[in-house]
Amino acid sequence: MKRRLRIGFYGLLVICAALLLICNQLVISNAEGRLFDVIETVPEGYSFGLLLGTTPQTRIGHRRNIFFESRIHATASLYHAGKIQKVLISGDDNSLDGINEVECMRDSLLERGIPPKDIILDGKGYRTILSVHNAYHVFGCRKLIILSQKFHNERALYLADNLGLGFDQVIGFNADSPHSLMSQKTYVREWFARAKMFIDLFINNHHGKD
Repeated sequence: MKRRLRIGFYGLLVICAALLLICNQLVISNAEGRLFDVIETVPEGYSFGLLLGTTPQTRIGHRRNIFFESRIHATASLYHAGKIQKVLISGDDNSLDGINEVECMRDSLLERGIPPKDIILDGKGYRTILSVHNAYHVFGCRKLIILSQKFHNERALYLADNLGLGFDQVIGFNADSPHSLMSQKTYVREWFARAKMFIDLFINNHHGKD
């Protein structure tokens, strides 16, 4: 009996690992050719940049958040290069630690010379799926450059393609990805976020047909 339970347990682990790998590969493959790391290679004709929110400090330890700083730098660089005309910041306006992500990002962009008239706030982007949904339905975006780290952009692109929305074109510009030991938990968590995304998409598309 114990041997059967052990075999069943290990079999379940193998199945879960296989599902995580499949989800991960689907997300990566979908984004191929649509992510850019160098400003000069970013296509013209995109009015909006969708900046995905995060806090300026880490939630654990309240250390400086490199993910935040890299996204701000990438967004300001893209704007000043004339690749986007408006920045739609989408995040949580009242995160778990009481920080308004979108206002923190707005203030940082203002410091980098982006005028207030070109910054739009979406404080109801509590999750990436909501950020993408709101960009289309609330703010009327049809062509977007998503601004975050590569792993995040890949997932956001998959959502934009599979939520049943009518985007004309969505691409991503990758902010630098931190490589510190502290940041590794974010990359591990992303594997599970991708798997959960498929559940969210199934629920969303199923309800959409009811």
